Amino acid sequence: MAADTIIVLAPKGTARREVKPCEIEVPDLWHIAMWLKAHQMERESQMVLETWHLAIDLRDHIKES
Repeated sequence: MAADTIIVLAPKGTARREVKPCEIEVPDLWHIAMWLKAHQMERESQMVLETWHLAIDLRDHIKES
């Protein structure tokens, strides 16, 4: 994907915006996952971490394409 290609994020939502691949940010969810784990919500913590890792992998794939 070319660096100047425009990607539409949340195209059907109220947070719709257009960005270039280099502008895609993935919020750091580590502290949320650790808080959940500390409060005996291990399953939920793992789900947050899996979602975070997936988002990073998808972002990197988009940037490399």
